[in-house]
Amino acid sequence: MTKFSLIPNPIFSVTASIPRAGAEDGKLTFTFRHKTLEELRSMDEKLQKAAEGKKDAIEQQADYLMEIVEGWALPDEFNRENVIVLLRNYPRAFDSIGLAYTKELMGIREKN
Repeated sequence: MTKFSLIPNPIFSVTASIPRAGAEDGKLTFTFRHKTLEELRSMDEKLQKAAEGKKDAIEQQADYLMEIVEGWALPDEFNRENVIVLLRNYPRAFDSIGLAYTKELMGIREKN
């Protein structure tokens, strides 16, 4: 029987499917930090306000990902500069990573 706790694991891993031009989606595993719904709501509002303020979207997306991602399964170091490289090279990466995070956090599982 699986044990249940009122306090969730502080980190969890999920593989995101990142679209790549001219190739099949790339699979990249991320280790995420658990956030409460209130924390996510606050982060989403901050991201939305930054977008309205015409700030560089990739910079803001990188800041958001740095809040929820602990690390990744790449040989390249997980840091803000490399996150920006990922976002610049793969325009749908932010959406794909965010969706993978949200689905796992909410327990939305797809059956094959």
